[in-house]
Amino acid sequence: MAIRGKLVKQDPNDEPASVLLEKIKAEKQELIKEKKIKKTKPLPPITDDEKPFDIPDSWEWVRCQSVTTTGNFKSITPDKIKIGENLIELADIESYSGKLINVEKITEKVGSNKYQYVKGDVLFAKLRPYLKKVVLAPNNGVCTTELLPIDGININNNFLYYVFTSDSFFNQIKKEMHGVNLPRVSPKKLSELIIPLPPLLEQNRIVANLNNVCAIIDKNI
Repeated sequence: MAIRGKLVKQDPNDEPASVLLEKIKAEKQELIKEKKIKKTKPLPPITDDEKPFDIPDSWEWVRCQSVTTTGNFKSITPDKIKIGENLIELADIESYSGKLINVEKITEKVGSNKYQYVKGDVLFAKLRPYLKKVVLAPNNGVCTTELLPIDGININNNFLYYVFTSDSFFNQIKKEMHGVNLPRVSPKKLSELIIPLPPLLEQNRIVANLNNVCAIIDKNI
């Protein structure tokens, strides 16, 4: 309900997502100009057949690549990874709950490339994504390349987290997984998936509401 615009009351005074989207495009161009992210190929327009449900008039359907850093993952070679850095592996994230069980400290030279993430990034597991191993990074560090660090551009990453753990998003994921024993979703396919984009103020209200609900549930478990 939350990501369909049915959880919190719509405020007609909110700046519509269409305006936010223009700001995101401008910010993305600035990041490309500053060489903080790479320019990506334009994706096809979203068709009505792709839209899984109706959204409020002030919202927009967008592809992940349009509003996030998908496609710009920073791979770090072992020689550049420092002892003492935070490390998150797939096993450190609890299935389905999105809870971070553990954050390791690197104590010796690692044997493979890692992805760099920063505090607040959404870490999304591309391996067996149906396990919903998705978490908000609590610190800066590096992670297995089976986790994709995603940052929203001028949007609330907490809202992204709730979108990425929603059933409607995973219904899209299921159609794009490949592999039998160890199914994955590719970064390219992930970047093409669509998500609903509310006005920024509404994103904040949705997050506050869902955080309260989750806190009540955790308290009563």
